[in-house]
Amino acid sequence: ESEPDSKADKKARGSKGGDAPRGGSGARGKGPLMVKPKAFVRREYPPDPCTECCGSGRVDCSECKGRGRTNFTELVMLPKDTWPEWCQYCRGSGLIYCSRCSGLGKHRAKIGFDLED
Repeated sequence: ESEPDSKADKKARGSKGGDAPRGGSGARGKGPLMVKPKAFVRREYPPDPCTECCGSGRVDCSECKGRGRTNFTELVMLPKDTWPEWCQYCRGSGLIYCSRCSGLGKHRAKIGFDLED
């Protein structure tokens, strides 16, 4: 007399139909979740870097002086119980694209021509 399990039997066992163990590491027999870090890749700068940003393509924000906030820009740390007011120009990063190389990091030659008198 083998009858299919009724809903009452499943409810009594406390299972939703499967006999697989629940939990983090043993769920579905895959084992623990492993994160493999990527190898560190050093950024290579162009052979002829920009004189303004030294090849990085970014310079300190002129509005917040590279702090990322507009209040107490002369202080390294904010006073106690003070929240930062984030810079809208750099969006709080403290860095903006270099205006000389347009963020490329390469030395750009002069575009155009000179007019002689």
